Amino acid sequence: MKIKILFLILFAVSLFNIAKADTPYNTKDDMSAINGVVLGQNYPNPAKGKTVILVDFTSSEAVFSVYNVLGKLVEQKIISTDQKRITLDVSDYNEGIYLYSIEADGQKVTKRMTVSK
Repeated sequence: MKIKILFLILFAVSLFNIAKADTPYNTKDDMSAINGVVLGQNYPNPAKGKTVILVDFTSSEAVFSVYNVLGKLVEQKIISTDQKRITLDVSDYNEGIYLYSIEADGQKVTKRMTVSK
């Protein structure tokens, strides 16, 4: 009986932790931070259709950019400090590897994503 109760408590705690998690990130390796500018790895990666990227910075706004492997700017947007999540529509992107970055507070952080069809 005690084992069943212990099991139920552990199960409830694990469900609570899953429910309160608002990101798919589980490790510190998924996030890069330089002097307070945080850029998460896109999820899912490889991306199909839409992908989500978590960001955080202290300035009032930041520049989010996506480049193809040749260095050509594919997409750029200004984001405000209250925007912690970027949903990127990659359905019009060609299949391949892209670099995305956030520039804020005088810092630039870059990550790589793969787009597949």
